[in-house]
Amino acid sequence: MKNTYVSNRRYVHRLLSKTAVSEEVLIVTSYDYFLQKRDLSLLLRKYKEIILIPHSDDDDYLLNHTVRPLLDKFEKVHLVTNPVYDKRNRVIYELVVRKNKSIRITPVYDFCEKHLKKVYIPDDITEINPNLLTVPVFGRRVRYPKKIIDVSISIILFLFTFPLWILSYFRIKFQSPGPVFYYQERVGMRNKLFNCIKFRSMRLDAEQNGASFSKKNDSRIFPYGSFMRLTRIDELPQIINIFRRDLSLIGPRPERPVFTETFDETIPYYNFRHNIKPGITGYAQVMYSYGAGVFDARHKLMYDLYYIKNWSLYLELKIILMTAVVILGKKGR
Repeated sequence: MKNTYVSNRRYVHRLLSKTAVSEEVLIVTSYDYFLQKRDLSLLLRKYKEIILIPHSDDDDYLLNHTVRPLLDKFEKVHLVTNPVYDKRNRVIYELVVRKNKSIRITPVYDFCEKHLKKVYIPDDITEINPNLLTVPVFGRRVRYPKKIIDVSISIILFLFTFPLWILSYFRIKFQSPGPVFYYQERVGMRNKLFNCIKFRSMRLDAEQNGASFSKKNDSRIFPYGSFMRLTRIDELPQIINIFRRDLSLIGPRPERPVFTETFDETIPYYNFRHNIKPGITGYAQVMYSYGAGVFDARHKLMYDLYYIKNWSLYLELKIILMTAVVILGKKGR
């Protein structure tokens, strides 16, 4: 599918699709903060055109002189609203009604969960998502099947990958003398700290200047360490953490305390992810490409909270299958 991305007077960004099956236009008044490339690709299969409206100091001019002409092309409008932009929502609604066109209105919170399978996390820490007034803690109905999956798959995975443990031991020793296993303090369920076990993939002096996120083409990673990260072999020792009940097979990625302290202060609802056990893999890890920093942490949280709110056996098995695809395709971080 070939899409064209153009800018109209530097205000309204339009995404066009020649292969869309609907003549409906999607208008998003909260701009494209929550929309990623994967989301846009998915939406362009359904909508003829997508209009993303950024912040403007003059909404009246923006909407009347830039959005209004675009509405003439469509009979149906799907407006994704955010209360923060209530004025522009009303202006668009009046424009559509005045032209005798049909309109359906969906709050951005509901739109994200229904159409994008993730939970909307506001960019502003003072903004409230009414769908996140409470986030469930896994009860017995969820904990028991997850425990059966965790233990059974972990045993099978350990037996199946044992030759890789032996191979990794000698390759690490050969390329970077020192400890084979790397123990790092991470934040678990209810903010309890635990030591996460991994195969060491970086040099011993990797953090001599303090904690930092790893990145693509990280010079601190030795060659076999890079291969382990691509194939996620470095994660295998976390099976031990599952047996210790620190981790689950599926869940939010366990982060370091130094980072979670910052995220708790800057990202709304971040602490909700600690309602459940973190996981070796998870919904955010297979749905969102690797990234570091507050921006990426906020977007990954959207998927983590969707997983917690909408857990099902089907979703659990789907994540396991998607993880296998990532590993076999060497698409790890």
